[in-house]
Amino acid sequence: MNQRASYIGELAARIFALRRTGEVTRVFQRSVYLKTGKDFVLLLWGELRSPMTVNVVGRGEVLRQFRHGERCTFDSDDVRFEKAEITMKGAEVHRSSLLVRRVVGFPSESALVKGVSMLKSLYDVSPSGPKLPADGALNNFVRMVLSPFSEGRPKAMFRVEGYLPLIGRGGGFTPAGDDFVGGFLATFNYIARCRRSRQVSLPRASISSRTVPESAAILGYSLKGYVDEGLERLILKTLEGGDSSFYDDLLAVAHRGHTSGIDMSLGVLLCEAAMSDAANGGRSLQGCFEVLRNP
Repeated sequence: MNQRASYIGELAARIFALRRTGEVTRVFQRSVYLKTGKDFVLLLWGELRSPMTVNVVGRGEVLRQFRHGERCTFDSDDVRFEKAEITMKGAEVHRSSLLVRRVVGFPSESALVKGVSMLKSLYDVSPSGPKLPADGALNNFVRMVLSPFSEGRPKAMFRVEGYLPLIGRGGGFTPAGDDFVGGFLATFNYIARCRRSRQVSLPRASISSRTVPESAAILGYSLKGYVDEGLERLILKTLEGGDSSFYDDLLAVAHRGHTSGIDMSLGVLLCEAAMSDAANGGRSLQGCFEVLRNP
């Protein structure tokens, strides 16, 4: 069965241009993960674009033809499987907007606290198991990394060991801790790129030993500014500064998956709260964390 792609992410395009082989690692209801070397490509029968995604036109019934471990071949125009072929001819390349430097401004304390309160409400009604706000690893991260940074002591922000207890925490395909750190560091490193300041890096080996390979790759891409367009819009909107409302974009991301979208969004807001406090001497982080701790 042949299908065509409408969009191809810039990372996926680079991989296909190398004409390598790969294999299927995950098959979901509307998506397939492909692994080649240390890289992953997501085939998605849907509209959400990202640098690692190929958006395929057509119905998802073709997913029944893919199987775990199946080999595939890539070139610049096609990806071929045993019983299917997807052509990239004519597909538009989707590029990250987080690689472009801009002037950034932080939301007000009241806006950040309101955003976290909205996320807390979604956590409270989620049917999933233990939530990230109740996890001691998040509490320790705030105490050992965010609070010192917000008070003008930045060294902890760049220590790898501060993040590792969160990696792999929680259930689901992409653990809650991975989603939180991905949203957090996508935001932090974007601001750092805009300001030409130091970014946070996490060694791939340290991440990979604590979580599933696909999630480790997604987290690694996030640090470099490669996230899906929904998370990208949220980050850009929140950093417009002033009284710009970001709540629609926040809810659009937060409603994704069981708690994945909430966890990513929380990472964005807590990052901006800590960075705002560090720059302006405010109490945004304390206000946000008090909301999370309230029953």
